[in-house]
Amino acid sequence: MDSVLRRLHPAITMVALCISLLALVAAAAGAGYAAATIGTAQLKNNAVTEPKIAKNAVTAKKIKKNAVTTKKVKNGSLSAADMVAEEKQVAPTLSNGGEGDCAWQGLGALVSGVGLPTYRKDRFGTIHLDGGATALDGAGGDGDCDPSDPGQTSDAIAFILPAAYIPAKTQLFGGGAGLALVAGPAGTTFSGSSFPPGAVVGISGGIVLLDGVSYEPVGSPVVLPKVSRATKKQGDLRKALGLD
Repeated sequence: MDSVLRRLHPAITMVALCISLLALVAAAAGAGYAAATIGTAQLKNNAVTEPKIAKNAVTAKKIKKNAVTTKKVKNGSLSAADMVAEEKQVAPTLSNGGEGDCAWQGLGALVSGVGLPTYRKDRFGTIHLDGGATALDGAGGDGDCDPSDPGQTSDAIAFILPAAYIPAKTQLFGGGAGLALVAGPAGTTFSGSSFPPGAVVGISGGIVLLDGVSYEPVGSPVVLPKVSRATKKQGDLRKALGLD
C-alpha cells in the first residue's frame, strides 16, 4: 500500500497544482470581467458612501466639469481656505514721462494718508484699482511735465497695466482735476493724443484718483457687447473715449 501511495503522490501533487492554477486564472478573469462590466448604471443609488471611498481618491480631474453645483454643497462646509486665494495688491512702476521730465509719484506726497497706486484681480476675475498718483516736473528731458507739449503725450501716462489687467473697454473715471482713463485692449485716443492698451492716463491736472475703480478685464464673459450708435454725435464721443 505504501509503495502504491508513493507512486501516486507525484501525480496527485501535479493535479492539485493544475487545479489551483485554473482556479487562480478563473478568479482573475472574473475580477477583470466585473471591472469591465460594472459601471455607474449597475450601481444602486447611494450604494457608494463616503466611508467606502479611500481618502484623496476623488481628485479634481475625476469630477466632471460643472458637476458640483451650489445645491450639492452642504451649507457651511466651505471656508475661506477652500476658495481660490485672493490676489494681493500690486504696486506698478510709475512712469517718468519717457525722458525723466515727468516724475509720477504716489498722491500721498500731496495728500497724507492716500496710498500708492495699486491693482489686483479678485477670485471672481474683477480688477480693482486703488490709491492715487500725481505728476511733478522731473530733471530729465525738457524738465517740464506737460503732455500738451508736442511729442510729450507720454507725460500723461501714470503707469501701464500688464496685459491680464487691461479692461475689456476703455474706462473713464474721476472728475475735475482728477479726470482719468484706463485704455482698453485697442488703446485709445483722447483730444488728439493716442495711448497704448492698459495705459492709466491723467487727463487733467496731473492727478489720477483710483480709489473704488473696478472693471472686467479683456476676455470676461460678463462684458456686454458694444452699444449701437444712436446718433453721429454720440458715436463720435464714444470713438474719442476709445469705447468703439
